[in-house]
Amino acid sequence: MSDPGAGTTDRNVIIISGDSLRYDRATDPEVMPYLTRRAEEGLHFTNAVSNAGFTPGSFPSMMASRYPSSIDGIGIPEEDGVTTLAEELSRAGYECGVWSDNKFVGPDYNYDRGYATGSGYETSVRDKVREYVDESSHLFKLLEFSYMQVWQRVKNALTESHYYSTAAELNGRARSWLDDRDPDSGPVHLWLHYMDSHHPYEPPADWMPDDLETVSNRSEANNLTRRVCKRDGEGCTDAEIRDAVRLYDAECAYLDEQIESFVEEYLVPEGWLTEDDVLVITSDHGEIIEAYETWGEFGHGNFFCEECTRVPLVFDGPVEPDERDEQVSLVDLVPTLLDLCGVDSPVEDLLMGRSLLGGPEDTDPVFYDGTLDFHGARGADAKRFNTEAVGDDTYLNTEYGGGDERIVDGDERHDHLDLFVQERLATCAELAEDTKAIDPDSLQVEQHMKDLGYLE
Repeated sequence: MSDPGAGTTDRNVIIISGDSLRYDRATDPEVMPYLTRRAEEGLHFTNAVSNAGFTPGSFPSMMASRYPSSIDGIGIPEEDGVTTLAEELSRAGYECGVWSDNKFVGPDYNYDRGYATGSGYETSVRDKVREYVDESSHLFKLLEFSYMQVWQRVKNALTESHYYSTAAELNGRARSWLDDRDPDSGPVHLWLHYMDSHHPYEPPADWMPDDLETVSNRSEANNLTRRVCKRDGEGCTDAEIRDAVRLYDAECAYLDEQIESFVEEYLVPEGWLTEDDVLVITSDHGEIIEAYETWGEFGHGNFFCEECTRVPLVFDGPVEPDERDEQVSLVDLVPTLLDLCGVDSPVEDLLMGRSLLGGPEDTDPVFYDGTLDFHGARGADAKRFNTEAVGDDTYLNTEYGGGDERIVDGDERHDHLDLFVQERLATCAELAEDTKAIDPDSLQVEQHMKDLGYLE
């Protein structure tokens, strides 16, 4: 393949990522026909995985090409220590904007580095109360209970309000920003990270499935899917589980339509996405919904199974359409985009991934890097995790054959993966000495983990 990025720094870069978006949904024409078509028309990596099973662990690799263990804390440092895609593109003359409603993707964790505009998330009633009321007090807990159990339910039942900003709302904010600019005046980088496919699954009324068995409206859908995810399916009926999966698929279908509308009815006709510009479709991690009994988890977290880590990864634009099946991971996203745009970084040594434009090659295994010392490696035909929590059991030095088939005794493949993990951890520890981010034990992190459903 020729170098599509040689000699150019004027290509618009549009990244579209869905939170908790499974690979098999993003490539299912019955669920997400538009994303499926874009995958068929672009450079499609069919064996791509996230480096962690949930957002705080995944986004350092996505935005900064860094494993989370190479950073001391959650997020990225306020300055220095790492570089981001937006910082590198800004140096090359890009205007950069980012929009999401995930608090772990916002300025609280320094992911606004390089972005001149955009919003991390909308301030909620709980956020405002938190500024004035001690979170450990009985008053705050009473107000929080009232918000979650009473007001939020009433609002969901009577209005089209959603727990997160919808894809339509994020698209509107991005359009407003682009409307103030001229596509011929200079390149832009836009990143939209949608939350529609993240639990609670509460699709707009027009997208509520007709065949639901246990719920009849969005408020009930919100409550059901919260309960299913909180309990990891335990104690839930088969009908409730089926409804939760249907609601997840409905959110994916809604997201697909919104992405198509934004790209085909705005970006393309307004001149922001031509055949020379770059469109990326991906996800920060997957979602466990169909093998939850195996993993003791409905949703996502420190899990390295295929359901939780397999993600779509498609580059569309000045690349030859192709379907490549070598395993790659999200830590390679930033180097690939810089290569596509012909941007040479003066701090390239801060990036831990590689450009994927050179074509298939023999590569190292993928490094899985969670939190709380969860680590592992995914080889071509084997996996190995140092710790794997499954239900009430914890497996140490868990070893796998192909896919997610657990085996008892490993072989030389697993020994090789163990050595690979130890080498990666040593490199990460060295880099972390100079890269301090947000204290993982801070009240901020704890509350944001609660807001996203990771903690009770």
